Amino acid sequence: MEPKQTCPVPRFRAPFNVATAVLAGVIATGAGRSATASADQRTAASRGTVALAALRAGRYEEAQRLADKALRSRRDGTLIVAAARAEMSLGRYQAARTRLEKALSAAPNDLPVRRALCDVLALLGDKGALKPLLDVTYDDWRRGRIDRGRAPELMAVAAIIRLDDNWQDANDTLRAAVRVAPRDPEPSVLWGELFLEKHAVSEAEASFRDALAADPGHPTARAGMAAVHLQSRYDVAAAGRELEAALRINPRHAGALALRAEMALDGEEFDVAAALVRQIRNTNPHDPGAAWLAAARARLLDDQGSYQRERDAHAAVHPSDGDFFAAVADVLIRHRRIDDARAVAEEGVAADPDNARAQSTLATTLLRLGNDQAGVDALRRAWKRDPYDARTFNLLELYDKVIPGMQTFATRNLEFRVDPAARAAVERVVAPFLEETYVRYTRRYGIQPPFKVRFELFGSADAFAIRTVGMPGIGVDAVCFGRVITSQSPTNGVHNWGMVLAHELAHVFAIELSRSRVPRWFTEGLSELETMRARPEWQRHAERDLWGAALRRELSPLATLSTAFVRARNGDEATRAYAEAAAALDFLDRRFGFAAIREALIRFGKGQRGPDVVPAAMGVTPAELEAAFLADLAERNAGFARQYLPAQTLRSPHPADPVGPGRGAASAAARVDEQVRAGLTRLQEGDVTAAAQALERARALAGGASSRSVLYLAGEIALGAMQADEARQAFLGVLALGGDGGLPGSDGYDLRVRLALAEIHRRDLKAAEGHLRRAIAFDPNSTEARGLLVELLGDPTWHGTREDDRLAAVAAMLQLEPMHAKLARELVFGLARRGRSAATVEAARLAIFIEPGVPELHAALGRALLSLGQREAGAEAVATALALDARGDQASELRRLLQPPGVTPRSGRPADAGSPLPARR
Repeated sequence: MEPKQTCPVPRFRAPFNVATAVLAGVIATGAGRSATASADQRTAASRGTVALAALRAGRYEEAQRLADKALRSRRDGTLIVAAARAEMSLGRYQAARTRLEKALSAAPNDLPVRRALCDVLALLGDKGALKPLLDVTYDDWRRGRIDRGRAPELMAVAAIIRLDDNWQDANDTLRAAVRVAPRDPEPSVLWGELFLEKHAVSEAEASFRDALAADPGHPTARAGMAAVHLQSRYDVAAAGRELEAALRINPRHAGALALRAEMALDGEEFDVAAALVRQIRNTNPHDPGAAWLAAARARLLDDQGSYQRERDAHAAVHPSDGDFFAAVADVLIRHRRIDDARAVAEEGVAADPDNARAQSTLATTLLRLGNDQAGVDALRRAWKRDPYDARTFNLLELYDKVIPGMQTFATRNLEFRVDPAARAAVERVVAPFLEETYVRYTRRYGIQPPFKVRFELFGSADAFAIRTVGMPGIGVDAVCFGRVITSQSPTNGVHNWGMVLAHELAHVFAIELSRSRVPRWFTEGLSELETMRARPEWQRHAERDLWGAALRRELSPLATLSTAFVRARNGDEATRAYAEAAAALDFLDRRFGFAAIREALIRFGKGQRGPDVVPAAMGVTPAELEAAFLADLAERNAGFARQYLPAQTLRSPHPADPVGPGRGAASAAARVDEQVRAGLTRLQEGDVTAAAQALERARALAGGASSRSVLYLAGEIALGAMQADEARQAFLGVLALGGDGGLPGSDGYDLRVRLALAEIHRRDLKAAEGHLRRAIAFDPNSTEARGLLVELLGDPTWHGTREDDRLAAVAAMLQLEPMHAKLARELVFGLARRGRSAATVEAARLAIFIEPGVPELHAALGRALLSLGQREAGAEAVATALALDARGDQASELRRLLQPPGVTPRSGRPADAGSPLPARR
């Protein structure tokens, strides 16, 4: 173990705060006291135990007071550290420093005390005072003065050398500490912090889980798990549960509160973030997390004065802290404020040139602005300082090994970086479409960005993810940074590239016109609007889900809709946020016109904030806009109100839903439905036993045995158990009830889909088809029912020839969800075999938006167009097919198609597949 050549400013990162951690060394050194201790000593020991408990619970004043009382009877390193950490948690850094320096002077080899002093010096940014402590720790290790059989000493060494950016030795030492004390949570907590800081999220998760297995109530381990959930998959619900657990134990845990505030900033909840910052500062006015959170909030709100005051106040306590600037820049990056993020990151590098995190964050901003060389140079500087950061390593590997093998080319307004294998398809198919889309957007938005938009299209999913977030694995199809758009290659066939890239390109114009200040909901809804206007099959369909959410009063108000994107507890809620934003912008466009939408973007660009901006641009009040939107949504989805839709209405109580002719009947039915809801919830969670128990409780209530909701739950339980006959009987029983007490009839989409599933299990495919077609009539935009019909009509046991019916079902399915490459090919080639040229043209164009590099699709398109007499467009499609595969089996036939009528090519000189194409119409 050797020291680094230079000593940087130590790190601070939410959710961890060295001032709030209760360390194993603090607890361990208080164990094993003599049974013959004096009464005063026993009293002091008792006070010490209570002090440690108070420190863990966030009662810092009490912890300090009790520790000081106990220290009057005897010197105890455990109590000294506890008192100092209480002072640090309260922002009394100088007092803690004085206490610890005095204690270390009296006992120079007390490693937990030395560690605590290093921590407070880190908070104060005192490099000069920190370096001798680092040096003596290295020297102690080399000379064998460290007891390597005691976890507290190993932890202290790891924590100290971590402040020297000596990540490898810190990692090895923590591994040893965990082996020495496998049931002690503290080494695992510290190890998890180390991994999390290096973006090794899976290893961090394992460490925090080990800590929680030993101590389920460890607040810092809970906060660490929350950070893992956010960094690995941005699971806000799971993170929220962990933070609630941490704050139940320690309501003043600065790290947990800071992470909550960061989530609030991500959701544009600026007032919530401010309140959380105040809560942290009520305990510690100098908390580093509160400082950068307040500074990031000010910068997002364009409050430069407040940003500078926060920056300068933090620098007065902790000078030259590059982490402060990196944290602010990270928040700005997530809000697509890339230029601002670069400026802040540059401040951090200027303040602290040796700070690897500041260098890495600057690199991220430069790369997202398309400045590759400067970005890679900054990455190399970060790597030189910290060769253990996974994100930095991944990005350097990408730029050293992957990107040099990619090819670049430019069109009039765009730039492309692509894998060589995809270049022909991108250059001939993708780029022309995006150029046309770009020109359309310039006219629509009335601006032309002062830069070429770059598309970086990766053949590897991991390469795309690393380019985008620095780590493999990302749950999105593409990302827009403002000037650069990243995606998997269109030739990967994993999504509808036309829809996805047109969506991302629209973000460029919204970001540019609003100067990167457009709210999340507005820009996402606007991009959805652009795609649905471009092609009808690109419209997002979630009408029934939106209707149900509105009925249950679960739709987010437009003023706070951005929060729904980051607060979604599951995939359904995330999808609903996009669907609501799309419906909202569609409504704004139809009701007020695009000029009003554009005006809202301009207002955002001028710095206007809050819930009044969009309504003001529309010429109405916020309340009027919200009411008009909900009324429009209800009117367009009025058909659902005439159906029985228990999957929507039984999700949660809806007090406005009449359940019977009288109050008593309503109350009885409500009690039945309450049990049914509980049963459906348990069934969704996979607890069939609890669902069955809820069913029996519902049946036992007055009117329960004949209730349609009880029958529905019984059918759901039976269906889940593959008891098809019982499920069918239950669902038919619901249908037989008909309407009741002013309620809609008992027929509807939900019942028909479930009856179809029951009949499929019973192998009565004719009956299943009938139910599915009825379900489609109830909700023509349902991909679920249409997808089941496609599968059903492809069943090899189905009697009779149903190929034409299946093609029709596939065509209808693709009009709702144009993402399925296999189905699209089936449709194109099936229609082509039947000689249905016009339908083939439409199907081929749809399929090419999924797989632009498949020559057979272009060939089918070309033949169909030529048969329709559209020679110029047909020749272009044929030429594209040849450009993609000039040596294929059909090449000779395709070259003949390119010849003018009556002209035969000379022998031995086939048509040139690379010749210039006719102009696009």
